Amino acid sequence: MKKSKVILASFVGLIIAAMAVTVDILDEDRVIPEEQLPLAAKTYVQNHFPYNNIAYAKIKNEVIKTTYTVGMNNGFELEFDNQGMLTDFDD
Repeated sequence: MKKSKVILASFVGLIIAAMAVTVDILDEDRVIPEEQLPLAAKTYVQNHFPYNNIAYAKIKNEVIKTTYTVGMNNGFELEFDNQGMLTDFDD
């Protein structure tokens, strides 16, 4: 009986550790190619920044939402939601 409790406690501990690592991995920014941006985000950038190239594009997968960050060569940084709609920008 005691051995089965130790095994169960170990199993539960492993599950909790795996969930913590998964959440930590999902909460990190990851650089992506420009082609992987949502179409609405690419269209917004092309229409509003026709003479500036994209310096980088990142995706952030959070537990409840996904966001895209686009850094422009002129220093602007744009943030889009998972549908490609602008949510915020900084210069």
